[in-house]
Amino acid sequence: MTTKTLSIIIPVRNQPDTLDELLGSIGQQSRPAGWDVEVICVDNSSTDRTPDVIRSYDAVYLLETTLGPSVARNAGAAASTGELIWFIDADAVPLGNDFLQKIVTTAGELGDFGGFGGPILLPEVQKNNPIAFADHMACWSAWHQWRPTEHSGFQPTSIVVRRSVFEEVGGYDTDIRVLEDWDLQLRLEASRQLKEGPDAPPRPVWHVQSLAVSHRARGSLVRTLKHSWYWGLPSREGWIERSGLPVARYERPVLRWLALPGLVLNRAKYPLHIGWRVSKLRTLLSLPFIFLTLLVWGVAVIVGRGQPNKKHLAPV
Repeated sequence: MTTKTLSIIIPVRNQPDTLDELLGSIGQQSRPAGWDVEVICVDNSSTDRTPDVIRSYDAVYLLETTLGPSVARNAGAAASTGELIWFIDADAVPLGNDFLQKIVTTAGELGDFGGFGGPILLPEVQKNNPIAFADHMACWSAWHQWRPTEHSGFQPTSIVVRRSVFEEVGGYDTDIRVLEDWDLQLRLEASRQLKEGPDAPPRPVWHVQSLAVSHRARGSLVRTLKHSWYWGLPSREGWIERSGLPVARYERPVLRWLALPGLVLNRAKYPLHIGWRVSKLRTLLSLPFIFLTLLVWGVAVIVGRGQPNKKHLAPV
């Protein structure tokens, strides 16, 4: 019987504690029958004990000195051998010890897909931290535990792709440091149309309910505001305009500032809706932090001018 390979690619920079938890969880996973599993950790020039954590596990250590998540993920994919590639962030952990089995089963069921992932949930240990709750809801509320399995269009943090399709679209764009995963997935969806013509159906990116991961939130206000600012700077050019949303009000700087209240309120609807469903009390306690986080993001959207400088380190 021919053995297939599932490659797990983990880009990491200065995240030893969360990476330790992730690698420990992967080590406890039951292996799918007929599949080998390789784990490749791409150290994006860490300056702490992250390399020691990687070497303490049965994982391939790969150093990538050019900073950026796109570069790190491409380096990991190039060094891997699997037919299936699972990209997972170093601050996330799969829920359940049968996660790898679910990956290969789902890949077989979906057929010719662009990619797939699942719910992104706040770890239990952070649920009573109002800043962490706010940070999580501001970033990940769209990928909640009640969202049905569906063609979602975008799966951050944890996504499985076929190597053949990933290589067909050229991998991640290394010029993009923020929203690089969304850019890749737009190209994954359109890959069949580019090859076979505009009438060809897209390769969908799926949200699969059974493939939930927990994602460590930023538990301090300074960290979450830095992240919101960094992510907001390229959002108008890299996300809002490319999404086909009405952006006429952003054409002039003065109108952008007038639109700030509406921009923040519109972005707050979903985090508040899902947060309220998770816990009314936690949502009320987190309310000031949610709005402050989104306000910083909104200001960054208005003043932002595309991607951050490549020398600028992303806050973690």
